[in-house]
Amino acid sequence: MKHLLLIFFLTTLSLEMTAQGYLLAKERPFNPGEEIELKATVGFIKAAEAQLKISDIIYTMKGRPTFKIDVFANTSGLFDFFSPVRDNWGTYFDTTRNVPHQFYRFISEGRFRKNEILYFDQSDKRVTVAKLEKENRQLKEKIEHDMTTNEMQDMVSGYYYLRMIDFDKIKVGEIITINTFFDDKEKPFSIKFMGREVVKTKLGKVNALILVPIMKKDGLFEEDNTLKVWLSDDLNKIPLKFQAKIFVGYLEVDVKSVKNLRHPLSIVQ
Repeated sequence: MKHLLLIFFLTTLSLEMTAQGYLLAKERPFNPGEEIELKATVGFIKAAEAQLKISDIIYTMKGRPTFKIDVFANTSGLFDFFSPVRDNWGTYFDTTRNVPHQFYRFISEGRFRKNEILYFDQSDKRVTVAKLEKENRQLKEKIEHDMTTNEMQDMVSGYYYLRMIDFDKIKVGEIITINTFFDDKEKPFSIKFMGREVVKTKLGKVNALILVPIMKKDGLFEEDNTLKVWLSDDLNKIPLKFQAKIFVGYLEVDVKSVKNLRHPLSIVQ
């Protein structure tokens, strides 16, 4: 289940601009107040729910305007009985520089607990990781790390940055790599653009981009690239569907509802 959460876990611009080498769309894909709800199933069994929420308030961080973006995830049904998950990941994402100033995650998965806050100093290419106590979230220690770039993303902001990329300028088969910092080190996140298709969702039939994260074989996924992601093929690029082959079958995540999208959804009549 932690791998699923990683996938989650993984203003209008006046000019086209680039960041990390990718051309960004002229219009920002999201607004304050946007909410996306997802549900996960294994076969016919409901497994988990997730919410992606952008606060309707613009926060100030280091004198800069930022979006406060939260991802909440929790198990349900039998999965909640055997190994309950209550996770909250979040970021303060600069509204114009498109980089995070702060990232936090408060993880409760079965008996596992992990709480930490990352403070990014993009100009000095440094990040300070504040490790918090498992139960009371009091500061335990701080660790400083150097970064190789001043455009480092976290596991939440990286997805919102991905939504900003102009996919009309990306070729089928091209691999997009986003610089991210996670688990005390830089972990570039790579995803392959596989093309386009129409996907049936609870919101209707929607034009979609097909993406395949480049993931190493581990204890959950049976082989490389068994995970597929579908984003709406419009200015929003919201998550429509995830599908992953796991040892007990297929884990599928589908969009359940959306609120306050900035642009019309690309629904096919």
